[in-house]
Amino acid sequence: MKKWVIIFTIVVLCIIGTIAGVYVNAMGPKKEASTEAFNKAKQEGELVTMDSFYMYNGEETYSVVIGENADGEKLAVWIPEDDKQKIKVEKYSDGKSKEEIRKIVVKEHAPEKIISIKLGMERNVALWEVTYIDNANRYNYDYYDFKTGEWLKYYRSI
Repeated sequence: MKKWVIIFTIVVLCIIGTIAGVYVNAMGPKKEASTEAFNKAKQEGELVTMDSFYMYNGEETYSVVIGENADGEKLAVWIPEDDKQKIKVEKYSDGKSKEEIRKIVVKEHAPEKIISIKLGMERNVALWEVTYIDNANRYNYDYYDFKTGEWLKYYRSI
């Protein structure tokens, strides 16, 4: 009986170790991307802290870092994947916050579940991308202007 308990414990520990290893390997590129983005945001946006990091894959790919500068001012920094494009820095307070966008979506669409709200950029327009599940259990994507909170576009019933 002891032998089976020991074998079972070893098998369970191997399974847990394998799952942990797969998770760490899967998260490695995101961790690396966030570190690289924060380093660029420190140089261009003069950030000293990183509060949030988003990867946006729309028409173009952007890394977005939200953090504070040395004066304690909260900034958002959009870093394009294409090095030929300029990095954009905005005061976070000049736009709608994540919570304000959440309230707009809840009021207008009453989603069953909000999956994510993240910053991005398309055609030089800073935006919030909201992914949610509606009451018919369908995925929806809404895009709102960062500065005004105005609805820009959507993809429904995916």
